[in-house]
Amino acid sequence: MGIRSKKNHKASYLKERWHNRSEITPPYIEDFTSQFNEREPLLKEMESFASVNKVPILLPSAARLLQVMCRLKQPEEILEIGTGIGYSTLSMLFALNGKTRITSVDANAERIQIAEKFIKRSGFSVNLICNDGFDVIRSFIAEGKQFDFIFVDSVKSEYPFMNFKIQALLKKKGVAIFDNVLFRGYVCGNYPEKYRRSTNLLKIFLNHVKEYPGFTASIIPVGDGLLVIERK
Repeated sequence: MGIRSKKNHKASYLKERWHNRSEITPPYIEDFTSQFNEREPLLKEMESFASVNKVPILLPSAARLLQVMCRLKQPEEILEIGTGIGYSTLSMLFALNGKTRITSVDANAERIQIAEKFIKRSGFSVNLICNDGFDVIRSFIAEGKQFDFIFVDSVKSEYPFMNFKIQALLKKKGVAIFDNVLFRGYVCGNYPEKYRRSTNLLKIFLNHVKEYPGFTASIIPVGDGLLVIERK
């Protein structure tokens, strides 16, 4: 592949990525399902905002599955690690008509401020915490606090170190969902050398989850891959 070809390939990939199209399924499938799965105008506006400002958010297909899980479980209290601009936060709240308590954590103050503005416009209420996710998790564990639904969309290389802590925060019959566990498909096969560490850490994480007693784990190949952990 020549220099020009490599540049074109990279530009094409970035265009797909920032148009919020799937990492692991063909873009035309993400486009079709996105049109079929109708969303609230505010969520569509947030998708456009993310595309223009190059802010990563949950892909629409993954957001739809997250909403389905919320409607099935009807959680009373949700913990979200990785607020971003609040897209997944509001996806869950719209699915539950605001009838849940959400605590959402992110260390990025700028994005928390953006999320706060979108959430205010929705009319819903969210407990937003601008802090390191690990610090908040450790604090909740020390308090003996538990949640019946947890969504994690954070730094992928941190997942192995977050795994058992998240499980400790789950109530009986609770569900935890991790986003991006297939990492563009790299965990399933070949990967660029620069992503060796992140890919290997994700593989370790998935192997640990599979073997942990008292939980069932499922990988759903939508978006960039969702891991669903259910406490028995």
